[in-house]
Amino acid sequence: MTARPDLELQDRVFAVLDSPAAADAARRALLDAGFADGAINRFEGPSAADAFDGTGRAHGPIGRVRRAIQFSLMDQMPDLAWYEAALRDGRVVLGVQAPGRAGAQRAVEALVSAGGHFINRFGRLQTEEFVRWQGPEPAVPTLLRR
Repeated sequence: MTARPDLELQDRVFAVLDSPAAADAARRALLDAGFADGAINRFEGPSAADAFDGTGRAHGPIGRVRRAIQFSLMDQMPDLAWYEAALRDGRVVLGVQAPGRAGAQRAVEALVSAGGHFINRFGRLQTEEFVRWQGPEPAVPTLLRR
């Protein structure tokens, strides 16, 4: 997947999968849970890491300012740096559009069933952590650690 300048976060659940095979299984689980194929995004490889751009570095000065503002407004914006690091470490990140509490819960159950971890939902005005990081932590800046 190529990097996108504006990653859509609202009403999305993101999860880290430790292998391409686990990501394939998670995609199948999401489809089986009733999510449309077009609602699922797969991020893989270093170029996809730039879509998350946890510090705003990849999008230049305006991107840095935008991330700084987002960090002050949303408590889980530092999580983007973790997703970025996961991709740079060779893991896969899946995102699924899951509006509402029930949709988010269905997505989380499907992702967990396939080995997903570091599962977070980004809502309109709030974020929610469902599953913490599992295994060795990625290299993220100290400021962005929990």
